[in-house]
Amino acid sequence: MLYRKAKAEPHWRFYSLYGELYRQDVLSDALDQVNENAGAPGVDGFTVETLAKDPAARAAWLHALAEELRTKTYRPNPVRRVYIWKDQAKTKRRALGIPTVKDRVVQSAAAIVLQPIWEADFHDHSYAYRPKRRTHQAMDKVKEALLSGKVEVVDADLSSYFDLIPHRLLLRQVAKRVSDGSVLRLIKEWLRAPSVEEDRDTGRRQVHPNRCGTPQGGVISPLLANLYLNDLDHAVNEQCEQKPTLVRYADDLLILCQPGQGAGLRTRLQRWLEARKLKLNEAKTRLVDTREEGIEFLGFSVA
Repeated sequence: MLYRKAKAEPHWRFYSLYGELYRQDVLSDALDQVNENAGAPGVDGFTVETLAKDPAARAAWLHALAEELRTKTYRPNPVRRVYIWKDQAKTKRRALGIPTVKDRVVQSAAAIVLQPIWEADFHDHSYAYRPKRRTHQAMDKVKEALLSGKVEVVDADLSSYFDLIPHRLLLRQVAKRVSDGSVLRLIKEWLRAPSVEEDRDTGRRQVHPNRCGTPQGGVISPLLANLYLNDLDHAVNEQCEQKPTLVRYADDLLILCQPGQGAGLRTRLQRWLEARKLKLNEAKTRLVDTREEGIEFLGFSVA
């Protein structure tokens, strides 16, 4: 119903969503999703397995959480920061932010409510973190563009995308569809939740404020990350006079165009990103003529 309303009225702002978050069926589905994804505990050490084997404990926990949300006494916890290796050679690490189980459940409930609204706005050429979409569909679109003669490719890499998303501009995007102040407050609190990092040598905890970015590891982060680049999808695919094709999977993207157009589109892409406080990774962004060399995208080779 939310999707149909958003699709029928592109400028409609949803004003009464908060009450949906603490419905028992929504919270129960959200907890099921968190259980399915498993994951490490947050700063409080609480694990999803604590509730999995005890239906009575699960019901009581969900009831208490619903009451916190209803009375607006719920407050997000700090995020536990851990690091994983970005490459097999173990030369670079990526920071992950792990919310508590309670925060993951509330974020999942928010995603259940908000995703249908934004799905109505997302461009067809965006494929990550969306229902019934996968990498093979993105590659089919790349193949279609190449066969149509768009053989010059801007193979773009965004620098630390999740870490650089500015909160103010992101919340402005959220507010284009959501006018419910309680929902906006929740999202703002999740974005600004500090991170807690444990020193590997001393075991001491350090608290870091979060002034920009949405932590990788947060349940709602992929949805917000898609939202922030949605205008780019529409601008390139529908508003450029050269009629290029942008195919995006989260922060991995290709712009396919006719020969000779790539350099100008790369410059315009860089300007668009800089205006939104994002950065193009100069070292990894390439302009490629696929008639002369291949590209790698989403683990696939295009030659």
